[in-house]
Amino acid sequence: MFLPTPHDAKDAISKYAGFFGMVVSIAFALNLILPTGETLSNAPKLVASILISIFLGWLSFAIKSKNKP
Repeated sequence: MFLPTPHDAKDAISKYAGFFGMVVSIAFALNLILPTGETLSNAPKLVASILISIFLGWLSFAIKSKNKP
């Protein structure tokens, strides 16, 4: 699913780099979108943004497209 085969090093590096880049960009966007207030201060907002982005990134890499011949 997410883990590449060990004999394909370039694919593994590009997959992990893509996942890390996706997590960083989603976390940054969510951190800008979510409001800071009494219920959600800066530190919990950042943690929530990072967790949401990790789960969204994992979900996007876990979905496989079915190609019809």
